Amino acid sequence: MTSVRKLNPGYGQFRWVVLLLAVAVILPTLCLLWFMNEAVSSTRLAVRQKLVTIYEDQLPTVARQVEEGFAADCRSAKDKARGLDPYGQFRLAVTEHHCEGLIVYSPNGDPLYPALSAGDSATTRAAERFADAWELEFAEAEYEQAAQRYEQYARISDGRARLIARLAKSRCLRKLGRGDDAIAECKEVATSPLVDAGEDSILVLIANARLLLLNWTQGQPAYTELTAETYRALLSMLYRSNQAGAALPADQNLFVAQKALEIAQANPELDVYAREYFKDSLAKLVAAEERSLAFVEQFPAAETLDDWPADTLQRLPGPEDTAYYGIAHRDDAGSCVTLLSREGARSLLRDYLQSFTDIYVEFCVLDDAGETILGRAEPANEAFATAPLGQFLPGWTITVHFRSGNVFEQAASEQIAIYTWTGILVIMLILLSGAVAAKSIGKQVRLNKLKNDFIATVTHELKTPLASMRVLVETLLEGNYRDQQQVTEYLQLISRENERLSRLIDNFLTFSRMERNKQAFRMRPTSATAIARAAAEAAKTRLGRGNCVFETDIPEDGPEVQADPDAMVTVLVNLLDNAYKYSGDEKHIMLRLRAQDNAVCFTVSDNGMGIPRRATRKIFRRFYQLDRSLSRRAEGCGLGLSIAKFIVEAHAGSIGVESKPGQGSTFTVRLRAR
Repeated sequence: MTSVRKLNPGYGQFRWVVLLLAVAVILPTLCLLWFMNEAVSSTRLAVRQKLVTIYEDQLPTVARQVEEGFAADCRSAKDKARGLDPYGQFRLAVTEHHCEGLIVYSPNGDPLYPALSAGDSATTRAAERFADAWELEFAEAEYEQAAQRYEQYARISDGRARLIARLAKSRCLRKLGRGDDAIAECKEVATSPLVDAGEDSILVLIANARLLLLNWTQGQPAYTELTAETYRALLSMLYRSNQAGAALPADQNLFVAQKALEIAQANPELDVYAREYFKDSLAKLVAAEERSLAFVEQFPAAETLDDWPADTLQRLPGPEDTAYYGIAHRDDAGSCVTLLSREGARSLLRDYLQSFTDIYVEFCVLDDAGETILGRAEPANEAFATAPLGQFLPGWTITVHFRSGNVFEQAASEQIAIYTWTGILVIMLILLSGAVAAKSIGKQVRLNKLKNDFIATVTHELKTPLASMRVLVETLLEGNYRDQQQVTEYLQLISRENERLSRLIDNFLTFSRMERNKQAFRMRPTSATAIARAAAEAAKTRLGRGNCVFETDIPEDGPEVQADPDAMVTVLVNLLDNAYKYSGDEKHIMLRLRAQDNAVCFTVSDNGMGIPRRATRKIFRRFYQLDRSLSRRAEGCGLGLSIAKFIVEAHAGSIGVESKPGQGSTFTVRLRAR
């Protein structure tokens, strides 16, 4: 037994469509994605190398700018300090150059600032001169007699000795409870014109008198103005020389300044004067003077700086855990050392490097001990470039690090975005072109399949009635019949086959006009009752034969519809014809017309074989046949329902079916009523 395998031409063409898509769309898309990935990777590498080269070339410029900025700052500081006394240089360094301290040397190498007081020798001499009065005051507690004795010494003394006697007398009066007299006596010392003398020991006495006077007058309303005047006078002595060039020794100045700061912190009304006089820098001056006194012990003379190159920043061994740095300056007027804390050095360098910071890299500056001064102590990435910071910062280096691992993504993001969007657009164009091509080819495949089905169906459906008529005609021509009744039966068969052939041709012509959009409908107001009766009359001849019960339920006054009467009659005749063909031997067919919700419904029901649920949406397709063997017996080609749907939708209506296998079917055509 030989089996013949039938090839489905539609399936073969579909395989070619898939192959075309794979070659024309998928492969170019994959290649484009590969090229995009390679381009992005190459861009990252190129950006990395470009960035490294840029910053390596930039580092010498950075080092030169730091060197030039540092040298310019040193020259500016020396120019501003030229001609100033040591305290003037100290104030300038602390308030304007943000230094943490200063040591000033004379041309001979002796320290001019911070200069210390002579010690207790002056106090010892005063005690010897006023020994009896001191004995009365401190040993015997005879304050009245001691005050009288101090008065005697004040009258016979002048200058410094007189100030000591007056100050001692005020002290005794205070101990006797004579506060106003003590204040008056102390005021005489505090306001002494000797404040402009050339002896620093006299300035110390006057400063102590002013501190003592402030201690006695604070909080007393009667002496409010005196307190303010005395405080302003005390501030005028700090960190400056008098007309004779004398100044408080640094240790004494520091003591007085600390007391003045404490008074300002405790008395807001006096703090105003301190802020105004020192522009909010009194506390900073106090801290800097403390540090200067601590560091001068390491450099007691200028000779200790001989190994220190001029105008270079070097780390100093400080008395505290915090690192400090010094800059040595030398000229004909002497030499000095300015002190910088870690934060001061950081601020100085930050100003130099500010123009070089960006989002891609970070700079780290390491001092001559290898400690990080500027930047993170542990950068996120290894340094890719290093350079020295020049002759003024010997042993100092600057390193450059990328901020994060995705810095190359950030730097290359713009170029990568161009590649990505270009690739996406190209891929979309390829996919769109592929979709259009696939749709066009698919449409062509469907048309070819439709053409093949049409040819096969036409050939088969036309061949059957023609063959039947040819056999019958040949039989009659040959005279192979019994009597006239058999002739009549043959002629009736030929007539039915001819009717069948006419219906097939009409359907094929209608289908052809549908495909070419040439089907024209003449719409006009028409009675739905007339349409239903015309369809029933057209189908009555066939439905009236055999064991078929055909019933109608058509009202006399049905509503009007806007329709082509002949086309709608064709729809109903096709539905009635299908009901006849797909029913069993005992047929029961019903045509109903009813109005419902501003619509007209034509219903054709039968008691036939029924339709499975999943097939109800397919039966309106062209050439679709539920059962090929049944269709051959039922004389169908699968065009009737598709033609009916086309006509109904052209009338802005709808057609549907309700059916269950073995329980018959009900087709409903719904049109809008006028």
